[in-house]
Amino acid sequence: MNAHRVAAYVSTAVVAVAVAVGLYVAGSPAEQRLQRLDGRRVADLQRLERAIDLHYTRTGELPAALDRLVDGRLLSSLPRDPETDEPYELNVTDDARFELCAEFRRASTLEPGDSFWSHGAGRQCFEFDYSDRRPPPAAR
Repeated sequence: MNAHRVAAYVSTAVVAVAVAVGLYVAGSPAEQRLQRLDGRRVADLQRLERAIDLHYTRTGELPAALDRLVDGRLLSSLPRDPETDEPYELNVTDDARFELCAEFRRASTLEPGDSFWSHGAGRQCFEFDYSDRRPPPAAR
């Protein structure tokens, strides 16, 4: 074998290893897509929680259903799951406590204690408690 052919084989092997390591570290394009969809779900739930917070601050009550949050200002329409187009789930557990739920494809990369929005794969609910908040003067 001549030197040019050896150099070509070595270069090809180096590129192949670099691509394999890159895919291993970054994940496949399909895996990246699933992580982006889960990130969108978290962002949607955060938007919903802000809208619920504003509704509670104004009225002193939790909404009975998510569609009550559509006001044309903060929410012009309800966010829906980016993959299934299903609505997110609101469970009001008492006068000042509720859950927002979504179906996640992958576990978040954060450790469970690192962020409120850390989640596992599958159906996950995030619990909120507004019982320490004072209702607005008009609601008292």
